[in-house]
Amino acid sequence: MQVIAVLVLALCFQLPLADSSEWIKIGNPSSEDKVRVTFAIKQTNAEWLETKLNAVSYPDSPEYGKYLNFDEIARHVHGRPESVQALVSALESFGVSQSDVDFTLGMDFAVTELPVRVVEAMFSTKLHRYRHVDHKDWTITTALDHTVPTALLEHLDFVSGIAGLPRANRVCPRKSSDNKLTGGVGTTPQSIYTSYKVNYTASSLNNSQAIASFLKQYFDPKDLADFQKKFELPAKPVVEVIGVNDPNDAGIEAELDVQYISALGKNVPTWFISISTTANKGQEDFLSWIVAEVNRTNSPWVHSVSYGDYEQSIPNDYQFRVDAEFMKFGISGRTVLIASGDEGAHCQKGQFVPEWPTCSPYITSVGGTTSLTDVWSDGGGGFSNDYNTPDYQVPTVQAYLKGGETPATSYFNTSGRAYPDVSVFATNFEIVVGGSTESVDGTSCATPTFAGIVSLLNDIRLNAGKSTLGFLNPLLYQTLKGEGFIDITAGANSGDILFCPGFKAIKGWDPASGWGSPDFSVLRNLV
Repeated sequence: MQVIAVLVLALCFQLPLADSSEWIKIGNPSSEDKVRVTFAIKQTNAEWLETKLNAVSYPDSPEYGKYLNFDEIARHVHGRPESVQALVSALESFGVSQSDVDFTLGMDFAVTELPVRVVEAMFSTKLHRYRHVDHKDWTITTALDHTVPTALLEHLDFVSGIAGLPRANRVCPRKSSDNKLTGGVGTTPQSIYTSYKVNYTASSLNNSQAIASFLKQYFDPKDLADFQKKFELPAKPVVEVIGVNDPNDAGIEAELDVQYISALGKNVPTWFISISTTANKGQEDFLSWIVAEVNRTNSPWVHSVSYGDYEQSIPNDYQFRVDAEFMKFGISGRTVLIASGDEGAHCQKGQFVPEWPTCSPYITSVGGTTSLTDVWSDGGGGFSNDYNTPDYQVPTVQAYLKGGETPATSYFNTSGRAYPDVSVFATNFEIVVGGSTESVDGTSCATPTFAGIVSLLNDIRLNAGKSTLGFLNPLLYQTLKGEGFIDITAGANSGDILFCPGFKAIKGWDPASGWGSPDFSVLRNLV
């Protein structure tokens, strides 16, 4: 049995399920082909996580900013010893040695590569090979269902890597419909600096920021260099690439993310963390990223994520375990920023459909605007159906609900976690792709932009001998309460669905724009 500190897990949890028409069955795998399977082992003391997260994240707490490292966190929350042993015994009964099983820090996840014959016998299933209809190089070995052995049911939260046909990311940049490049100036680093009053270059040697990349989204270092030259930015290449990056197959998402987090987090060392080819030749998995980073002792302080799906498609046990990893991030002083979505409030059958993981109470959700006054109509925002309103948000949300500006409450869960928390420009972003300039829209634009600004705020604190900002939301809701942010008061996130009202942007916090957009000149003195 090998215990490892850094492990890029290749999880293939059976979610979110794609329409079967997206995949073509192409045959059966060999009985000796390997399938990477991950086991989420029941944890001890999981309730400690939220208590500790609040203690280190609320500015009025005596423990504010007194973060723990991942080893210290693992001493409090880890896999139940009896559950670890039960898993090892079950695998050994199928001929899998302890030495072939890798455990994460804290031994609450285990990953191993099993022969197809073992998977089929152990989980009472049949595996097949599938190819994606649009991406011919994406092939997976999977089943349509599986059964966890009875002896393991009380010891595992779930098993992933065995079943399900994955679906493409619902949060992604798209070509701008109003292409400013044909007749004017789009959103550029300089226009963002001016609008948000950013006039700072990072200098701390301890600072860092990262992009999480999925679905074979790669960046081209040459495009990054051309972007920096075009907009007269410091020549600052990505300092660390984790996983695979193919510059010859660069994608708009990754190019955008890397170019704008480095432009706004000027001079902050940037990492590119790619999960694109860790499992089943192209299937992404969000949990694989967050667990790997919680097991990486030098994981960057700020992480920007442009990934999401409908909350209703995500099983609660999966949400619970991802949230546990988010809380570990916050307890260690790290910040996770996630795009709020690109479909507005999104009506389905007379109700708004929230996005996940941006609606998690343990991350900061980033929405979109088109100006310093108007919200982007396609920016995601609303109320979770699975999470209650977190304590830090209760007074703000109650005030909003009592303000008389909400759509009919039949559209949404008034007691849910509300999002986004902040909002940033999300349209007409000029990026360099393949040596040419393109203009794109999306909260995928907003998220790396705000991430870079958070990195600058961290830099100010680090240079002053203080801790990083960590989990931002208690600071946003309990202390700042809109101070240091430009209030967005026009428009609504109705999306493009006819007769969908969405949420209006109004004075103060709202589910279309959150607290609004950052005024760096004010925030730098507040943090």
